[in-house]
Amino acid sequence: MPTKRLFLTFGNSIFLSNTAAFSVTLYSIGIVLFSSLFSAHAQLSIGTDIYIDEGAELHIATQETRFHQGMLTAARGNNYGLVSFAPQSTWTLADHNSHVDGFVRMHSNDIFSFPIGNQGIIQPIQIERINPSSSVDISLNYSSHTNLEAETGIELVSDEFYWEVKGSDPAYISLSWNAFSNIDRLTENEISLLGIAGYDGSQWRTIESEVQATNFHDNSPSTLLSGAIRSKNPIYLEGYTALTLVRKSDGGMGVNVSQGFSPNGNGINDTWYIENIENFPNAHIIVFNRWERVVFEAKKGYKNDWNGIYSDNKNPLPDGSYAYVIDLEGDGKMDLSGWIYITR
Repeated sequence: MPTKRLFLTFGNSIFLSNTAAFSVTLYSIGIVLFSSLFSAHAQLSIGTDIYIDEGAELHIATQETRFHQGMLTAARGNNYGLVSFAPQSTWTLADHNSHVDGFVRMHSNDIFSFPIGNQGIIQPIQIERINPSSSVDISLNYSSHTNLEAETGIELVSDEFYWEVKGSDPAYISLSWNAFSNIDRLTENEISLLGIAGYDGSQWRTIESEVQATNFHDNSPSTLLSGAIRSKNPIYLEGYTALTLVRKSDGGMGVNVSQGFSPNGNGINDTWYIENIENFPNAHIIVFNRWERVVFEAKKGYKNDWNGIYSDNKNPLPDGSYAYVIDLEGDGKMDLSGWIYITR
């Protein structure tokens, strides 16, 4: 990323209007920072198109950004431009006519909704991080991913859209949809079959999730026309390069691996749960830490009873992310892999 910065300071607000006698283009000379030295309640209002060139960053440090009209369009590709929001910055009024088309970076220490869209369609994603240590970049692509191969338990991957993700911290994720998302076609009009999947570089993996009562973007009730779905547990963002919505298998023996558990002895989510694993009595399961050391192993089946104890010495594993591989038939072929997060 460039190191030069242009600082624009102001009082209570700044309005970028399409009635001005200039257009706004941010080239890759550095970072433009919208901030305020005078007010804790400063606002940035977007009223015109702004283009962020390759390698450039539009950093917003005002308390609130209001989208009125016009797009913030950031260059895509390996050296993408981006719009970044400071830890306490929020936004409002983003819609199909005014949002960020390109990568948005969050610095928030808790929950942040990304005002992102593509091809004139806004479809935000919300991230709730656990022990944040770095930024997260996300963009929306309103097109089919190049690979729609999926693991057992996923009936169909959406070929309409996907979110590209660049991050490392564990986090809860919430994905939204709207009338343009064609969720009725994806789920065959059965919203209970809707799920989240993450792309790990080779195929789409199930992320345990549940449909929310309302959409975090506009608080409308979740229906086939619009809504939101949230992961049940934190996921390890570094394990995926993309996220999307899928249709889950209707019954059958599909295996659904929980993405996390909290072995704190309260009787709720104390063990690592793998749905339908009882249908595979020869399953071989191995869990590794970051240094590729085996911390848990189950041969000839798994009884959903692992409570996060280190396999060699009865000591509880530290909170964090762990990789797993699952051979369902015990035939030496890896059928499932991914990350789980332990938190107490």
